[in-house]
Amino acid sequence: MKLKAKIYGLTAAVMAAVSLTATMSGCHAIYDESDCVESYNLVRLEYTHNMKFADAFGQEVDRVTLLAFDSTTGKLVKRIDAARSELKDGNKVPLIVEPGQYDILVWGGGDRKGSFDLADGEVAVSTLADFHCRMQREERDGGHHRDKDLAPLFHGLVHVDLPYASPSRPHEFTVPVMKDTNVIRVVLQHVSGDVVDHRNFTFTITDSNGWLNADNTLRDAQTLISYHPWHLATGSVDINTDPEDAPTNPSKASVPGSRAVLGASLAEFTLNRLMESNNPQLTVINNATGKKVLGISIRDYALLVKGFYHQQMTDQEYLDRQDEYNMTFFLDEGNRWVSTVIIINDWRIVRHEGPIE
Repeated sequence: MKLKAKIYGLTAAVMAAVSLTATMSGCHAIYDESDCVESYNLVRLEYTHNMKFADAFGQEVDRVTLLAFDSTTGKLVKRIDAARSELKDGNKVPLIVEPGQYDILVWGGGDRKGSFDLADGEVAVSTLADFHCRMQREERDGGHHRDKDLAPLFHGLVHVDLPYASPSRPHEFTVPVMKDTNVIRVVLQHVSGDVVDHRNFTFTITDSNGWLNADNTLRDAQTLISYHPWHLATGSVDINTDPEDAPTNPSKASVPGSRAVLGASLAEFTLNRLMESNNPQLTVINNATGKKVLGISIRDYALLVKGFYHQQMTDQEYLDRQDEYNMTFFLDEGNRWVSTVIIINDWRIVRHEGPIE
């Protein structure tokens, strides 16, 4: 009887230990009752994929949609939509899910209403492939057109293995995002200083980049989008042509400044992601003659100045990090492009030959 009692006692102790182990594996370390919940994670969002290599998330991203997918089933587990003001310190989003492996997708930026379409999705039904992002456009004259400013669009996608973590000791991980949208400003100037009226020209950029997959690749590389300027202006630029001729130079204080006033017109576009595999084209037409003033590859000219920044970057990385392109073209007296000189993002490019129009 004593042997049976010892065996029974040992069995009870083992069962108690197994029960305790199971409990601990579910909560790992229970500090109080509120800690015994699903795994508590903090997703830190950062935007350092820019030319300054500095985190600008807090200054540029107003809203985010965070989607968590179970990597085993491929199904949507949780969707979180939040304004920047709702994020925790350090641009963090709480994510409470069961421990496991997940694919975390983030689409962010400004208010997408009027700019991009993203599926609502359904938990336990939708998959990662359902959350492609389509740029809104107007279909007319047998083509696809965009003539309004685009809200900024940001994208991030990571695969993570989430352990159990309690609210008192949350697990934290980072989702880096990159900016898809680009601002392109086209300036026309007369070398003679004459006024350049933007109403005399038609500016267009064409590219087939209006639809992105959940992994930020092109979903539709066939449909051509005609981008039209959402802002046009005519003005002049007052330039001191002699750097030494300045009022701060006492020896020349009485000499009038050597100055030039150049007429200029501005056309401002916002484009979706620029892809190395595509060849977006800028075209400027003289409305009076119907003739093409200039026609260039935005991609090729944008990459002309990549070497001045970081030669170790791939072309695609440069196009993704750089989100603004200022291009200045000079016209002669006949409104023809002086194709030997162009200024791109303050870099003066002198061309002696090449396939230009």
